[in-house]
Amino acid sequence: MPLLVLGGVVILLVLLEAYAYKRLWNKGLSYSIKFSAKEAFEGDALYLREELTNKKTLPLPWVYAKMRTPANLTFVDASGQRITQDDAMGSLYSIMSFAATRRRTKVICRKRGVYSIRNISLSVSNLLHTQRYSKELRANNELLVFPKILEDFGDISLLYRHMDSVVLTNRIINPDPFEFKGIRDYQPTDPLKHVNFRASAISQKLMVNIHEPTCAQRMVLVLNLEEYAYRSDPELYEQSIRLCATLAEHYIGMEVGVAFVTNGKDGTTAEALSLPIGASSGHLYKIFECLARIGLSFKSPPMAEYVSRLTDREQMYVFISPNHGDNFMDAFHELEERGVAAFLVVPTFKSMKTEISESRNVAIWDAAPIKQSSTA
Repeated sequence: MPLLVLGGVVILLVLLEAYAYKRLWNKGLSYSIKFSAKEAFEGDALYLREELTNKKTLPLPWVYAKMRTPANLTFVDASGQRITQDDAMGSLYSIMSFAATRRRTKVICRKRGVYSIRNISLSVSNLLHTQRYSKELRANNELLVFPKILEDFGDISLLYRHMDSVVLTNRIINPDPFEFKGIRDYQPTDPLKHVNFRASAISQKLMVNIHEPTCAQRMVLVLNLEEYAYRSDPELYEQSIRLCATLAEHYIGMEVGVAFVTNGKDGTTAEALSLPIGASSGHLYKIFECLARIGLSFKSPPMAEYVSRLTDREQMYVFISPNHGDNFMDAFHELEERGVAAFLVVPTFKSMKTEISESRNVAIWDAAPIKQSSTA
């Protein structure tokens, strides 16, 4: 008889436990993830932070969170071993009542891009592990991975010297409206905003202000991602994007106003990417963001059409183009005939055939990474 009573009590407790978990497992339960930073550069390491909170009396001995992870982000443990399988990662928790637990996982940013972890599957088991409940969560996070800056890469310093001798000598001379120099007679080509009406009234003829000239450096970085050869090497285009980021940082650091144009497209929206001229750190951030968002899976329109429309002589156009086919090169050489200042950087690998030669306005840049020699 006592055994029957004991058995009945056990059965009742099991039923109550199952009923309690069925009714309350999701009450006061929350789970969130976020990256420790909103942006990083290729090769940087940051953390994915997870937080699980249980705001109820019922403990949760088995909680399993599973998420799909971006392929170009590597999640590693304390020893540096990769912990993802098939681009998925799971975390097992045990949490008591009215408690919160936090965990962080190291993430290595292997490639530029825009990454997010949106969908999370959260599973909970009861105390006896006889029942399982689950729900899907939607996370809101985004990580921008900027292209790597090629500070000490190969012959980048030689490229700087070649470019600076051309770019920095092509300074646009503009009148400074704040530096007054004097007054002279009006000429038919003078803009009306320069007319000095007080001096004109005194002399009974139109007079205009003379301003001191100033040097204003303005550059348009043009990234041409038009495919050049069948099955072009994606790494060559990635290196071109990194070079564009490096040049933007270099010249904005020298207080040169830089605009950005590309025939590449946003990898998420397929929209065109471009930025007006600017020289602030915030503007440099926007250029990095545009470069991070470029998706190479889209076909880029011919750059020659854009080049053929350029007529602005007050800007220096710097092209970064792995494509050096006849159509593009013909359009580039025609710029000089129209009096438009331009410079071309052609990223190549040594194994590729290059049918052009360097000149004052054309530089061939070896984009292949240098292998570091290992020492015992």
